[in-house]
Parts: sequence; structure tokens; C-alpha cells
Amino acid sequence: MKYFVKYQIKPLRQTLFSLWTCAVCLTMTGAAGAQSLEDLLQVAAANNLTLQSLQKEHSAALEKAPQVNQLPDPEFGIGVFPLPVETRLGSQVVRFGATQMLPWPGTLDGKADLEMTKARAVHERTANQQIEVFYEIKKAWLRLYEIEQSKAVLLRNMRLLEALEQLALAKVEAGKSSAADVLRVQLKTNELEQQLDLLEVAKTAPTTTINQLLNRDLATPVNITDSLTFAPLPLDKATLFGQISQNHPMLKMLGWQQEASRQSISLNELESRPVFGVGFDYILVNERTDAEPPRNGRDIVQLRGTVKIPLDKGRFVAREQEENLKIEAVELQKKDIASRFQATIERAYASHEAARLQMDFYQKQTEITAAAIRILESEYSARGNRFDELLLLEKDLLDYDLKILKAIVDSHLAKASIEQFVF
Repeated sequence: MKYFVKYQIKPLRQTLFSLWTCAVCLTMTGAAGAQSLEDLLQVAAANNLTLQSLQKEHSAALEKAPQVNQLPDPEFGIGVFPLPVETRLGSQVVRFGATQMLPWPGTLDGKADLEMTKARAVHERTANQQIEVFYEIKKAWLRLYEIEQSKAVLLRNMRLLEALEQLALAKVEAGKSSAADVLRVQLKTNELEQQLDLLEVAKTAPTTTINQLLNRDLATPVNITDSLTFAPLPLDKATLFGQISQNHPMLKMLGWQQEASRQSISLNELESRPVFGVGFDYILVNERTDAEPPRNGRDIVQLRGTVKIPLDKGRFVAREQEENLKIEAVELQKKDIASRFQATIERAYASHEAARLQMDFYQKQTEITAAAIRILESEYSARGNRFDELLLLEKDLLDYDLKILKAIVDSHLAKASIEQFVF
């Protein structure tokens, strides 16, 4: 039996040695190429494809104003008389004409202002998209952080199990305990190894998410060297609620959409008014050969003025009603979004408080469990009994460590959720 136990302990030590070697190598590699969360956010702001697309869309929207604040193109024409019109001074041969239409004063500036307002709405949509991208990166980064720290907790627990196994082995060799105690420790160690393998696989999802949002190769490793403590919240709820309606890009975007509708109503009023036009005609006249009247063959210059009066006002009334309905619809949308934002903040504060309570509780449980483990270790060393209780407490200690880690991560998730509304 002693031979069997010694034979089993050798591969366990090799496994632990390999795990720690990998952990050290990964730590050194991570330190060499690690990027903090802030670094990742800066890369995303510069490289995210969705943000780049919206930035291009905003630049394109800014080019609309110079297109609409110009006078209509002048019209030029030429006319030939197949049957010349005879006048006292000669026959008319060719007519040259030009016309320039002039919108009602203020119409062109109104069109330019409207396009600039639409561009501002696109700009706020870009800012809101950046908030969403940053939040997704933070969530994925925190998930990756939890995975890496969970691996560290498991490795630390494996060290405790290794010491416990050495203790059990010594008691077996002394004839004060059963070899089953050693095997039970090895079973627990195998379970931790399985959990380590699963955690390594779980890294793929958050790593892929981060790399996709940063527009880089999906297999690029994301090395995390940060060490987080419980996250304090930046502001109180009342302050956040006051800031939302004034500063959040989504609500500002909707506000600019309402402003665009108001400007459209003003522009609609200007476009319902007459449009004026000025022009002139120049007519070439041939000289008469059958007489010599004064100013024989003198060309004709004609100045013209025109006015275009919109007679059907129905389309202008319908357009005004359309824009007013848009304003009302957006106002309801703003109220709905503000309500959803407040609900998100309430949930985040509740989640943060729950995480604080859990962390306090599990820290106390950890202290008590550690003290109980020390007592049971002393009893097992002395008498070789109550090993099952000792092993169970070791498992409880591992669970508490993982739950403390989760509480810390949850506090940062709540903070990240709230930071969407801090400007």
C-alpha cells in the first residue's frame, strides 16, 4: 500500500510543477505585452470599425451644408428664328437668354442650418456608440480578469492540497491513517485540474470579443496584469439622474433630431413663399436693306422678372404636421430612454450593494474557515482523524475565495454600467 501511495504522488508533483511553470511563463509573457484596460479603450476608439464608419458618416453629413446653401443654377438659352420676325429696324435672327431664380430670403441659410443640425445628431450617435463599445470591452475584460484570477485561486488551492497530501502521506506511513485519505486529496486535485482546463477554454469568448471590437486578429492574446480591489462608485444616484438628460449622447442626439424637425418647419414656411427670378434676353437683329431707318439693325436687350407662386398649400401643411408628429414621437422616445437609463442605474447600484454584502460575508466566512482548518490540521496531525471534515473545509475555502473574486468583479461591472452615464 505504501508503494501504491508513493507511486501516485509522483505524477501529482509533476503536474503541479508543470502548472506552476506554465503560470510563471504566462505571467512573464503577459508582463512583456500587457495592455491596461485604458490602453485597450484607446485602441478601440481609434480602430473600431463601427466608430470609424460613423465618423465617416459624420464627415459626409458636414459636406451637405455647402451643397444646399447655394443659389439654383442659372439657366441659359438660345433661340433661332426659322421665320424671322420683321421689325422696323430689321429682322430678328437669334435670341440669347439667361435666368436666375432667387429663393425667398433666408431659405438657403435655413437649408444649411438644417443639414448642420442633422450632422450634430450623427456626431452624438457616434459618441453614444463609443460608450456602448467601451462598455462591451469592459465587460469582456472583467470576464477575462475573473478567469485569470480564478486560475490563480485554483493553483493556490492546489498548493494547499499538495501540503495536505504530504500530511496524509506521512500519517499513512506512520500507520495512523488510511491511504484513502491520500486518494481523496488526489481526486480533489484532479477536479481542480479539470476546472483549470475549462477556464482556459472559457478565455476564448472574452478574448474574441475584445479583439473584434479592437479590429485586430481574433487570436491576439489579451494579457492582464492588473489587480483589482472592490470598486467604489463614482457618483450618487441623484447626481447621475440630473446629468443624464443634459449630457448623455443618446438623449442629445434625440434633442438634435427634434431641433432638425423644428428647423424643417421653419424652412417649410419659407419654401411656401414665392420664388423670384431675374433674367435678360439679347436678340440679334439684321439691318434692313430696303430702307435706312434711324438705328437700323440695332440689337434688342430685354430685362425680365419672374415670380413662382406655390398655389397648392396642402403639401406644406402636411409637411408641417409630419414634423410636429416627429417631435412628439421623439419626446416620448426621450422619456422612455431616460426611464430605462434610470432603471439601469438603479440595478447597477443594487448589484454593487449586493456585491459589497457578499464580499463582507465571504471574507468573514474565510477567516472562520481558515481558523477551523488550522484546528483540524492539528487534530489530524496528532490523531489522524476527521480528515473528511478537513477536506470539506478546504473546498469551502476555495469556494469562498472564488465568491470574493466574483463580488469584486461584480462591483466593477456595476461601476462600468454606471460609467456609461458619467460625463
